[in-house]
Amino acid sequence: MIINTKYRLYGRSKGRGKINNISNYAKKINIKKIDSKKYNIIDIGVGYGESTIEIAKIDKNKNVIACEKYIDGINKVAENCLANSLDNISIFHGNVNQFLDEYCSYKSISEIYILFPDPWPKKRHFKRRLINDSFFKKIKHYLNNGALIHISSDSKTYISSILFTVYKARLDYKWINQQKENWDYANLTMPKTKYFKKALEKGDNSFYLKLMKI
Repeated sequence: MIINTKYRLYGRSKGRGKINNISNYAKKINIKKIDSKKYNIIDIGVGYGESTIEIAKIDKNKNVIACEKYIDGINKVAENCLANSLDNISIFHGNVNQFLDEYCSYKSISEIYILFPDPWPKKRHFKRRLINDSFFKKIKHYLNNGALIHISSDSKTYISSILFTVYKARLDYKWINQQKENWDYANLTMPKTKYFKKALEKGDNSFYLKLMKI
């Protein structure tokens, strides 16, 4: 698909030396306009799709949409979707903002997962981070009342920024897991993604935040 230049994507879209080609199976499960009457879950920035597959397995009556720009990751999601006989997964290749604008109606999303988003650690790149005031203002229109948002990161600066954003958006979102024992991603039954495992190997703690749209 051709990405609208309005929705800029940063970073690589394919591995070094790899063919920039989406598999035929991945093309078959590319997203169409979602059905607002169903329980729709968006998994944003899925990498190689470990989280997407785990979420889809939990309840096959729920639709899971994987949003990802990395072509190798998209192909891996499609491959594992087939291997696990999952027919409740769709793929959107591109920017989640474009997906919301072009494929979603208001109050059509029941859950959002943003697990270990790119932290863009250099200060000059902070503006590239997905989670900010504008993003929270945008998604509230697409979320059902009571919709859940799952966020995790091992970047201390990103976590601080996210918490400040949540504080400013407290009239629209309720922070559910405020108890300290519920912040440690490693001790929770959450998808153990590639980037979580990398953080674990480095000895970095991964923070988990659960919000609910009011």
